Amino acid sequence: MLSIGATAHYSAAAFLLGIVSLFLILLHYRTPIKLMATHAVENFGYPALFLLCWAADVIIQPIPADVIVFGTAFGGADIWKTAIIAGFSSGFGGMTGYFIGKFFGPWRFRRIFGSKLLRKGRDLFRDHGALAIFVAGITPVPYSAVCWIGGIYKMSLTKVILASWISRTLRYLGIAWLAYAL
Repeated sequence: MLSIGATAHYSAAAFLLGIVSLFLILLHYRTPIKLMATHAVENFGYPALFLLCWAADVIIQPIPADVIVFGTAFGGADIWKTAIIAGFSSGFGGMTGYFIGKFFGPWRFRRIFGSKLLRKGRDLFRDHGALAIFVAGITPVPYSAVCWIGGIYKMSLTKVILASWISRTLRYLGIAWLAYAL
């Protein structure tokens, strides 16, 4: 039987191998992917970016808004406009998640994610508040869930919106720049 440390090493190695494989596939199929992304940007543009980023940040899902931002910038859209529009959209998505958490309260969240995560969220917001939203906005921490918890514990809406807009715009600026650099 594998120990926890060995399992973590295998998981880290598999993750790194997956990232390298994805990069190599993207590099190999760069031209057709770029043509497809350019076509999508020309036909759907910034309104689609806004709507898709908002939806991705309201609903906790496996496909993050980062993929949409990357594709938009990779398709030739301006990186500043892409980052700003996606950042504002994501901020509205976080605000919507906040209201979902406020409306449904802790019982629905507990039913979906469990009591342990809800207690951790309570402690996080009691100790750190807007910093929790900011960190979730720039890291792989589930941003939608953190905004839901902010609504459950009735955090200041102004702090949620500001932390969301700033952190998500910074994150998307980095992603758009990476797509542009490829």
